[in-house]
Amino acid sequence: MELTEIKQSIRQLKKQKAEILTTTKEKKKIKRIQRKVKLLKRESRVLAKAKKEAVAQAAAEAASREAAEKAAAAAKSA
Repeated sequence: MELTEIKQSIRQLKKQKAEILTTTKEKKKIKRIQRKVKLLKRESRVLAKAKKEAVAQAAAEAASREAAEKAAAAAKSA
């Protein structure tokens, strides 16, 4: 699952929870929905962290590649 899909699922579950609270007070269903939301939030945090690390790694690789190109250009001209 992607991060956006997880967030959409969380929003949908929160709407379901609100509907259940307005119509009936079924505690078992509410607890089940709350548990699903909790698990999805945990998964979204993990995915967000992984995405952030991937972006940082890509930026570091680009910076090192650029530095290597500058060094090569300086070596050629010297």
